Amino acid sequence: MRNVKLFLLMGMLLIAHALWAQNAVTGKVVDPSDQPVAGATIKVRNENVSTVSGADGSFSINAPVNATLVISYVGFRNVEVTATASPLTVRLQPQENSLSEVVVTGYTTVQRKKYAGAIASVPPSEVRRQPFGSFDQALQGQAAGISVVANSGQPGAAAQVRIRGVGSINGGNEPLYILDGIEIKAADFSSLNQGDFERVEVLKDAAATAQYGSRGSNGVIVITTRRGRAGALQLNYDAQVGFSELPKDRLEVMNSRQKIDYELQRGNPYGWGTAEADSLRNVNFNWKDALFRTAMTHQHMLSASGGSQNSRVFASLSFMDQQGIVKTTGLKRYTARINSDNTLGNFRLGINLQGGFSRISRTAEGNTFLNSPLNAIRWANPYERDINPTTGDYQETGGAGTGSLASGQPNPAMELFLNNNWTNQLKGIATSYVEFQFPFLSGLSARSNWGVDYTQNEGSNFTSPRTSVGIARQGILNRTYDRTFRYTGTTSLNFKRTFGEHDLDAGIFYEVVKSQFRNLGFTGYGLTNGFTNESGITPGSATNPNYIPVVGGNGTANGLLSYFSIINYGYGDRYYVTLVGRRDGSSRFGVNRRFANFGSVGFTWVPTEEAFMEKQEFFDDLRIRASIGTTGNQTSPPAGDFPIPTFGRVSYAGVTGWGAGQGVGQPGNLDYTWEQQRTINLGLDFTILNRRLNGTVEFYDRLTGGKDRGGLFYDVPRDPSGNGYTQFPSNFGQVRNRGVELMLRGDVVKTRNFNWNLQGNITYNRNRIVDLPQDSIATSGTTFLAEGHPINALFLVDYAGVDPATGNALYYSRDKVATPVFSVNDRIYVGTPDAPWFGGISTSVGYKGLELSAQLNFFLDRQVYNNELNNVANPTYYFDNMAAEMLREWRQPGDITNIPRPGSGAVAATGAPVNPYQSNTTRFLEDASFWRLRNVTLSYTLPGNIISKAKLRTARVFVQGQNWWTATKYRSFDPEIAGTSLVGAQYPALVQTTLGLSLGF
Repeated sequence: MRNVKLFLLMGMLLIAHALWAQNAVTGKVVDPSDQPVAGATIKVRNENVSTVSGADGSFSINAPVNATLVISYVGFRNVEVTATASPLTVRLQPQENSLSEVVVTGYTTVQRKKYAGAIASVPPSEVRRQPFGSFDQALQGQAAGISVVANSGQPGAAAQVRIRGVGSINGGNEPLYILDGIEIKAADFSSLNQGDFERVEVLKDAAATAQYGSRGSNGVIVITTRRGRAGALQLNYDAQVGFSELPKDRLEVMNSRQKIDYELQRGNPYGWGTAEADSLRNVNFNWKDALFRTAMTHQHMLSASGGSQNSRVFASLSFMDQQGIVKTTGLKRYTARINSDNTLGNFRLGINLQGGFSRISRTAEGNTFLNSPLNAIRWANPYERDINPTTGDYQETGGAGTGSLASGQPNPAMELFLNNNWTNQLKGIATSYVEFQFPFLSGLSARSNWGVDYTQNEGSNFTSPRTSVGIARQGILNRTYDRTFRYTGTTSLNFKRTFGEHDLDAGIFYEVVKSQFRNLGFTGYGLTNGFTNESGITPGSATNPNYIPVVGGNGTANGLLSYFSIINYGYGDRYYVTLVGRRDGSSRFGVNRRFANFGSVGFTWVPTEEAFMEKQEFFDDLRIRASIGTTGNQTSPPAGDFPIPTFGRVSYAGVTGWGAGQGVGQPGNLDYTWEQQRTINLGLDFTILNRRLNGTVEFYDRLTGGKDRGGLFYDVPRDPSGNGYTQFPSNFGQVRNRGVELMLRGDVVKTRNFNWNLQGNITYNRNRIVDLPQDSIATSGTTFLAEGHPINALFLVDYAGVDPATGNALYYSRDKVATPVFSVNDRIYVGTPDAPWFGGISTSVGYKGLELSAQLNFFLDRQVYNNELNNVANPTYYFDNMAAEMLREWRQPGDITNIPRPGSGAVAATGAPVNPYQSNTTRFLEDASFWRLRNVTLSYTLPGNIISKAKLRTARVFVQGQNWWTATKYRSFDPEIAGTSLVGAQYPALVQTTLGLSLGF
């Protein structure tokens, strides 16, 4: 009996050993092009056993027979394989926007499946390939919920970026930009190379942004730069060359014949004789050719990556030279970067260094600048010329030495070529980190990150003494110098570990941010000696005060102190909770209200991991999310504890006195505090059709201000008779943004040699002012702040056309009765330039190495007051060129037209003008919705058997187009201008064509 028991015991042990025998499984991890993937994680499912792949992609791990190995790497789909015969070859496939994707929030890195926050990832290839001087313009149409509108087409100009609407009236609405853990500004992008960017994440709801507390209310864009990869040294060279053109002009102005005939009908204001008028009719000078050009762009980037598992380096150099389509404008940029990551025992440490220099040469924009060449293409008469054909010098038909044309307007060629306006920016960013893994407790680590950001700007604006603006002071030179120094320090204690079915990732953080700004500027006069710098300034005196220079400067400093905690907890791969709590103290606010608390809670449920969903075949992945939280906004106009004086004393050349601006310019407010925001978010993520289609639906409610949240930054009007103040900085009002977002991405066809995918996103955002301390406040002649309407709300009198009998303009009263009497009290809400509907559609078709991709963006239901049309349709401006539609002006009774007769005469009883020109009407309101082919690229990647003969690792050539096609009803060069109305003379978006080459060695 004893032998039988012993036999049975030995048998059971043998069976157990067979079941749990460990064997060494070896293999290699590669990407789709069979290049080794270093640093991939190989983990035995349900076991606390893992390893990482080496520099050549190889790995070895002990695992039970037939155990499941899970292989993961950032930016690729997880792969599961059975631990059978060795060696294994594991080929990873990229997976954008999948639930298994890892996302970077700035402070943490977490698997998307486990995270409750609303985060959109922008493909790095879409950022790197686009030839913009400012990275933010490459974000347009890339993600739901983020509206990107070009402020200007000038090279290096930053875009207007809004995430889920406009939430502040007087405070900032720009998102927070985080680069490798530290805050930067949108203006810095002109000195940064987007070719260095590895990942871009857009954080949209409170669950994602509450970790940034008082800086997170407008959303956060987290940028991670490229890191070195273990393995042999790899070199990459990228080159682009292209050209840009002026887009199609949809606003037609008169030619020489039309303008001369119109002037003669209006009484011949210049007194042209018959022969002179006949001669001028045939001139038709092309001001566009004189002031604009086909602009060239070229840029080059050389990067290197390599190292071992314990030490990895990425380095890059880049150069960009982008001409502007306005002659003399452009951007030159030089950048250098080196990123190093190292492992030493239980320590991980790294340093990132980036330096950049840019020079932007620009021209004035806006119709208030009469000397802008962007004005001249509208206003300059077509029978005028830039150069006098007899003398070869600049034309001054307005009088010798005036710098003006006959109309009195500046000669735009003189203004463009004799003046100069440039800014040099020097940019330096350094970040470092040290992380220690505690050996006595697996998963416990301490980390410290420190970063500094230094920006120095030097600006010069020279106005020649020959130009119309510079004549009075015999030339003007304005020089400005400023520098910004910001440092960020973050120290944290983190714990990350899995206990059976429990998954915990938690951290406590301490952070300090401090920023200092200094500015100095002066304006000198009397530059008549040929010098265009400080050497040419004529000293002023008591007897010649016209030349006394103006000198000014200022400085600011502010700090932020924060304590916060982030907890991510999961159970059973199907239930997840995200908790954030943060306390911020800011020096920007009154001493009574400097500290505030922010936080969020988010829940995630993964139904496809439930037992009752095992047999369903429709959903491959399904995730339901819900979150609520509070964030803040501290980017307000400064309001100190006490009144700020603005007086100063001036002493120069024996003359002493008080300078202009003496007195108290700004009242203080001890209780001035944050704008706080409450955000609710509901989200649904899904993957279906055997992972060929994935999508996201988001619903959000973003409420800013209100009595229980401190209110909006708002300058309350007050009676100045008491202490001289006309307004008082305070917190009043409430704004709400509600919306829905939809993103879909699918593989239409996917075979070994051919693939076709489609991706689209659309956003609807409804912006409304919920509460104001006043019924309505005018912010300009066309915009008002009013409860129940968007922040950027247009209010105009409804234009009813022209009375055929009299030629007088007609306007609708509030009760919809047409009348020739214009009244500002009849203004009605007519729309907003902030498009409530916007998004993008993209597609990519690839066959072997050939790929065609395109991106179509749209902004819908966007109303804009076209001030550019107003300027050339105003009959009182008929000394200048005018819109061609003015040829349809009412002439005689019975004429059917929309253009009224010019006003003339006065009403005998009141003296009021008859039929005066009125600009603030819907006559100039236009639908500025547009569809735009933002990007189209045709590329070819050469096969390996060809490039290997040239000792190349990769080779790709491409041709790319930007803004090749735009569909819009808006009459101008470009509907894509930010603001409540197009003020005219805007630098339009560029139509670009680029050839590119990428080589890997």
